[in-house]
Amino acid sequence: MQLVLDTKGIQISKKGGSFYVVSEKSSRTISPEKLSSIAVTATVWIGSDAVKLAIKHEIPILFFNNIGKATARLWSPYFGSIATLRRQQLRFTESVEATAWLIDLFALKTEGQVANLRFIKSQRKGLNLALGQAAQNINKHLRSFERFRGVLPEECRQAMMGVEGNIGRLYWQAIGNALPRQYVFQERSRRPAKDHFNAALNYLYGMTYSVVETGLLAAGLDPHLGMLHVDEYNKSTLTFDLIEPFRPWVDHLLIEQCFEKKLEKSFFTKNQYGLFLNKTGKAFIIPLFNDFLRSERTFLNQQSNVRNQIYFLMQKLAQRIRHVEG
Repeated sequence: MQLVLDTKGIQISKKGGSFYVVSEKSSRTISPEKLSSIAVTATVWIGSDAVKLAIKHEIPILFFNNIGKATARLWSPYFGSIATLRRQQLRFTESVEATAWLIDLFALKTEGQVANLRFIKSQRKGLNLALGQAAQNINKHLRSFERFRGVLPEECRQAMMGVEGNIGRLYWQAIGNALPRQYVFQERSRRPAKDHFNAALNYLYGMTYSVVETGLLAAGLDPHLGMLHVDEYNKSTLTFDLIEPFRPWVDHLLIEQCFEKKLEKSFFTKNQYGLFLNKTGKAFIIPLFNDFLRSERTFLNQQSNVRNQIYFLMQKLAQRIRHVEG
């Protein structure tokens, strides 16, 4: 569990062998055995005794800015089991277990993509046939991932990325043609974006990367040891892998804004390269994303807010790595 300190003036200290958290309205004690990390998103008071207790139990204290990006971390100067976990992680990324993990991630991602197409069908009754066919074709491609089980990542990495690319083209073509007229687009465009939808999505994905990367750090994993995305200098390649199941969640958030006509042209600035969110657009997107992180969701049979669900998957990966190596 992650302890989130998101209210100004909260105080956290040590009481006995537990954390003691005091706010204006309440106080409570929390056993360090229950915590995987402590996230600080507001101006709070943290006693040195609480910091020492966190270090003793290998609980990172993470500080976030207003867009959800980790800006600092308190951690022990001694790596101990974290170094051991990273060695285990390196061996895991080169094993058939990593391939199985990736296949499961893509299954979760595709499940979310198909759910988004069903949502759009509920908004655009006249496109039921086209959207239903797209979902059927996506599921067909998903089944082709199964042939890679038992294969080392280095032997199937490019083929898996090819399958994922085929699914992505079907998905984005279906969405691009089904959005309200002012948001229609022809293809997924990254940096720079060619349209309003993709410009907003690129910014939302960027904030999501930060949450995923921080979750990996909190779990003791090295974000630079990717399984599918590898060999990119100074890139958080494991973050690129682990963000996949959560992309459709962000897609849905933006799709809803489009059907509610809340994404306005005034949110964007155009230059010779493409479209970008401007200050007005960021003032709309950032609070929207922070509310999204706090919203409740069921994922892998667990009910919690989105941020905790992302952290939960990172912890599951760390547990799986330890189990395989054990």
